[in-house]
Amino acid sequence: MLALSTGLENLERDRLEQLQLERLSALVERVYRDSGYYRRLMDSENVKPGDITSLDAFRDRFPFSTKQLFLDDQQTCPPFGERLSVPREKVALINLTGGTSGQGQEAYGRTQADVHTLGYLHAFPWARVGLRPGHTMLNCVPTGGMTTGGWGPSEGIRIAGATGLTPPPALSTEAKIELMLRFRPIHFIYASTNFMHRLTEALVSMGHEPREAFPDLAGVFIAAEGYPDAWAERVQDLWGCTLHEGYGSTQCVGFAAATGTSGVIGSNGQRGVMDFFEWMTFCEVVNPETGLQVESGEEGELVVTNLTIEASPVIRFRTGDRVRFVDGRTIGQTLHGMECGGIGRFDDMMKIRGNNVWPDAVDASVFSFPEVAEYVGRVFTGAGGRTECELSIALRDIEESRRETIGDAISNAVKVQTNVSMKVVFVERSDLPEFTYKARRWNDERQQGYRL
Repeated sequence: MLALSTGLENLERDRLEQLQLERLSALVERVYRDSGYYRRLMDSENVKPGDITSLDAFRDRFPFSTKQLFLDDQQTCPPFGERLSVPREKVALINLTGGTSGQGQEAYGRTQADVHTLGYLHAFPWARVGLRPGHTMLNCVPTGGMTTGGWGPSEGIRIAGATGLTPPPALSTEAKIELMLRFRPIHFIYASTNFMHRLTEALVSMGHEPREAFPDLAGVFIAAEGYPDAWAERVQDLWGCTLHEGYGSTQCVGFAAATGTSGVIGSNGQRGVMDFFEWMTFCEVVNPETGLQVESGEEGELVVTNLTIEASPVIRFRTGDRVRFVDGRTIGQTLHGMECGGIGRFDDMMKIRGNNVWPDAVDASVFSFPEVAEYVGRVFTGAGGRTECELSIALRDIEESRRETIGDAISNAVKVQTNVSMKVVFVERSDLPEFTYKARRWNDERQQGYRL
């Protein structure tokens, strides 16, 4: 940790905000000079670099960017768009987004310095919570490809001085467990939220107690999706170590926020906080309708600005991610952040019988029952044109006499959380998919999709 710490994470609030303004001012001046995209965007709002004299001025004056604007830009000026702010020959790496939103993949050029930043923004949050030189770290996030998530972990493990155990993405979960057992001790695990669920489930079904099989584990680090509190507590208990979480994306060039040493469950028993790495990424949480900053404890859309990226910086980029903002001063710390476990997508919201239903709300209800191994949901038009919801649920090994009782309890819990009645159908675990990264548990079969 000491080798990765620059001390900037420990700045007092006023000095941190001064540093942010210095970096923002330099960034805005540079992109106005070198990026046709940002110059046109600023001119369209009559904003000049000299207008950014404070953080408030930046929030009030500088326009938002969106995924669609980036896609339009790179289509007009392929392959990187006029967002590219360095000469083409300085691009050392090409990153693409995953395209999971269905809108297409944004293209990002990276300089050598950007690639180092990509590695740092993976290594820092891991080292912060216990990864040390010489540790063996299991990386379960699919490697390769062209996303930041595919490149960043290996860079981060190398920078941290740890030993990477990175199984091929196509390898089965059971085969990955065999590798874990072969190369013990394992000191650290990095996985998507859903693959950590699958890994735990598979290890137990193979007859292993996680904390006994891997007693040297210093930490488990998850990312990518929300989860219920009961699930987090169960994972910590089974593995015998603290569960940590980070928020990252290709736009953030790695992690923009992560938990400290206390992990996803705070000392008060409530959800923990992922601290924003505010010296590297300027993070705002705004009301998606007004664009104004929300108050501490309120939900909003995360907006990010790269403070040090050279080639393809994002400035006031609307991520579409729904998070709960935490003002650091309300919990006695300098860094602001977001609540653990609650990340969702605004475009995942389903309108069902007049109710706004978030998939992560259903996840929280269903996985609050430790008997549940996995589930998927579907929304469809039933007899008479009525919208129907069905949950296909795989249970762990339990007595047959308990299935009906558990089914009723799950259905009631979901109804309380969403105000929507959903039918529970039990299936075999093999009938459901195995999520190795981000889970897409819901299928809306209504003709016009989620917004009906």
